[in-house]
Amino acid sequence: MASPPRPNYGISRIDQPEKKNHGYYVRISHKGKSTQKFFPDKSSGGKAKALKAAREFRDSVLRKLPEQKQAYAAKKKRRIKKSGVVGVTHVVSSSPSGKVYHYWQAAWKEGKKRKTAKYSIERYGDKEALRLAKAALAKQKKS
Repeated sequence: MASPPRPNYGISRIDQPEKKNHGYYVRISHKGKSTQKFFPDKSSGGKAKALKAAREFRDSVLRKLPEQKQAYAAKKKRRIKKSGVVGVTHVVSSSPSGKVYHYWQAAWKEGKKRKTAKYSIERYGDKEALRLAKAALAKQKKS
């Protein structure tokens, strides 16, 4: 394998006390085909051993996939900037020509229509664009 995958790539924790179902679920999809397997805590010898078994299974599945998929599994996820306000989000989009735009967006509903206000980080700077988006949302909530 090119480089190791993110620690929990393709692995989910399942805890369903009402069904006495606890363990790790591995699901890896590639080109429409999915490989999945559940590793229960109880029959694996505990939570830590179930996670270890799930990772080993996941790694064996990934080794059989193309390098590109393995590289994707290893790639760190980008952290999403958080505004601390519901309705204000950080957005990264790209144009058909490939130019990347970063902006803060305020979103709200007027009747049944969704409205947005976007503030460019390139134009205003990160802090000011965030402040403007929060202010736009606050203004809409008042009216």
